[in-house]
Amino acid sequence: MVEALRPKTGWRNTEGRTTLPRSSPFLRRVCRFLGVAVAVAALTAIDFRVVHANSATAAFSYLLLILGLATRAGLPESIAASFASTLAYNFFFLPPIGTLTVADPQNWVALVAFLVTAITASQLSTSARRKAEEAGFRQQELQRMYNFSRALMLKSDEPSLANQITRQISELFDAQDVWFYDCATNSVCKITTPPSPLEESLLREVGTGGQIWRKTERGALIVPVRLGGRCLGSLGVAGAAFVSEVALQAIAQLVAIAMERTRAQELTARAEAARQNEQLKSTLLDALAHEFKTPLTSIKAAATTVLSRNTLNEMERDLVSVVDEEADHLDRLVSEAIELARIGASPVTLHREPCSVDELISSAVTQLRRLSEGRVLELAIKRDLPLIEIDRRLSELALRQLLNNALKYSPPSSAIQVTAESQGDNVMLRVCNAGQGIPRSEQDLIFEKFYRGREARARIAGTGMGLTIARDIIEAHGGRIWLASEPAKGVQFSFTLPTFASVKAIRQQRQQTVA
Repeated sequence: MVEALRPKTGWRNTEGRTTLPRSSPFLRRVCRFLGVAVAVAALTAIDFRVVHANSATAAFSYLLLILGLATRAGLPESIAASFASTLAYNFFFLPPIGTLTVADPQNWVALVAFLVTAITASQLSTSARRKAEEAGFRQQELQRMYNFSRALMLKSDEPSLANQITRQISELFDAQDVWFYDCATNSVCKITTPPSPLEESLLREVGTGGQIWRKTERGALIVPVRLGGRCLGSLGVAGAAFVSEVALQAIAQLVAIAMERTRAQELTARAEAARQNEQLKSTLLDALAHEFKTPLTSIKAAATTVLSRNTLNEMERDLVSVVDEEADHLDRLVSEAIELARIGASPVTLHREPCSVDELISSAVTQLRRLSEGRVLELAIKRDLPLIEIDRRLSELALRQLLNNALKYSPPSSAIQVTAESQGDNVMLRVCNAGQGIPRSEQDLIFEKFYRGREARARIAGTGMGLTIARDIIEAHGGRIWLASEPAKGVQFSFTLPTFASVKAIRQQRQQTVA
């Protein structure tokens, strides 16, 4: 929130100068009418005493005075001058001279015609002057709006767009109070002179409701900032000498465009940063893969060479066998970790091939046998299941993530159940465990990247990536994954994979459509 206070004494005009406070409107109006009376009296004295003008000349001179007053002063002053000139014209130039009576009926016609002509001329002159002033005001307003839009497009030293908006409106439109509310950040930026008729609650109400708020007696106005029917915020101005409601709505539209442009630039910058980040991550993964794989290959080769000799006793052979097995295990873990990181960093690329459900489950269970020592794995696979067309390596990885999750988050003495059955054009697999269960409030978040349950964060190590990787792999195959869980009744993860026949039919249909 930014707030700048202006001096309480004096007013700033368009040139930036400070002028003294003016007198009250009533006194100014009285002085104007006195000036009109003095002007009519002076012209009468000149026509009657100095020039000795006749009635026609006097009438034209009065009309010229009335037109001048209408041009310079205004309609009330010119009408007052019309009545004053009519009285003076009757008293000094229409017989009988020196009285307000008219002897000749033709002079009555002349007097009425003079009054009507004077009032009509004053109205026309005032209307023309008012239209010229409005045209000049609109021109200045358009110029200020152009300067405002140009300032928004150019770079500014302001730390934020909201500060730039309020400062530019305050300077260009000579506004004492400028408030801007941004719905995205729920923040208000303002330049104000207390006491202000604007309030933060009013700006938030206009920003969310989209209705214009105005307070005529204080010159306060709040308009919504919209773009494409969507409210982005609100803009409030008070004490502005050079901005109308229509202009403020146009300014709000310019602000909406500037906000959208700024956010688009931020999204582009974030996307570019993410792209560079992914590129750097890929480079680091390749480097890590090389750095880990090279010594593991050497260890594996050395262990295999030693095992091929017949000079080892039984204990030495057992030790070298352990080294050989652990090297294989470590190589598999490194490969899997790098594969997980690559899947989480980029879209999944599939290399599909027909595979049986038995082979998929058996391969995944075999690779997890070291982690499942002492655990019971119950397999319930329906007979005569159709072939599935999958990326076998990635599908095994997804299934291992679910099995690993079940092993980690269930009691060591409990059993893990894996079932498979046909479901239309898909095969559905389930992995069930007897863990504590997942609260309903966390079930929608459990597949999000890096998310881990509140109760499990402190007890069990993990990164929160396994279920996300499994979801991405399964959805890349065209399947779906979901869970069912109740407190103290365990967790059941279910997912589907498409059958070979269904994938083949989809391909044939696409080929026919293209042909």
